[in-house]
Amino acid sequence: MQIGYNQANGMNCSTLANDLILCEKYGFDFIELRLDMLHDYLQDHSINELKQFFQQSKIKPHALNALYTIANLFDGSNSVQEQELIKEFLWGCEVAKAIGSEYFIIVPPLQRNPDGGPFIGSWQDNFKNCVRILTHLSDLAMPHGIKLCFELVGFDRSSVRTVEQAWNIVKTVNRDNVGLVFDSFNLYLYHRLNDFSVMQQVPVNKVFAVHINNGDDAPDEQLSQSLRRFCDMGVVNLGNFLTTLKEMGYNGIVSIETFRPEYWEKSPEWVISQAYKTTKQIMTQYECLPDKH
Repeated sequence: MQIGYNQANGMNCSTLANDLILCEKYGFDFIELRLDMLHDYLQDHSINELKQFFQQSKIKPHALNALYTIANLFDGSNSVQEQELIKEFLWGCEVAKAIGSEYFIIVPPLQRNPDGGPFIGSWQDNFKNCVRILTHLSDLAMPHGIKLCFELVGFDRSSVRTVEQAWNIVKTVNRDNVGLVFDSFNLYLYHRLNDFSVMQQVPVNKVFAVHINNGDDAPDEQLSQSLRRFCDMGVVNLGNFLTTLKEMGYNGIVSIETFRPEYWEKSPEWVISQAYKTTKQIMTQYECLPDKH
């Protein structure tokens, strides 16, 4: 496996220009680019400059993060929000192709307000919406050579909460460029899942990416993405998570991704050095890395 860095770790204290230099310095294999930080970078830099960096660097681009879909996407309504999402997605695909990235993270429809209650809608409707959305996005991505990583989110504000649900959607879409991304904390958010053997129902060639993280404990009603932390400690059984991936034969990217406000108060160098150190430590412990690390 290889170690990746997701820019959400330092999204409010760093920039893409900083992250590129520091991720290379500390030894990451890949970086996952946030769309908002990519937009900011391109205000003062060119796509060609970014392409040249990756051509000359040992660190490579992986997935763009992320397209947050909406339930009525591609339902014929052609809303302003839909037009903006499609424009952003196509722009991301063009940039990804230019810089040598092959993946785009796709998030199912969510109820985005933390205080707004659970996602409303039947599973039948959610299933049909996600199949339609991924099929259309697959068509748009294919000419660019981009693969879609569909990411389930376990809390009740998500329309797709379990491995079974996500895999049924991807299996029904049945496109070569549509697969899954497994995120340890997003899996944990579904009733505190800590037996990750459920991932084994998915063929390993359909696991396009993996996000790793641990998290702090909290009452069920307070579980949120802000509790994510590096792999140093926490309530998620990362040993089981990594061992299951090994048993599946997965050997792709494992990218550290947190959304922790505490980290955003630190320096970018602290965030990236600690992200690498703690991720490497647990992946080494479970013999997931090649000797070069």
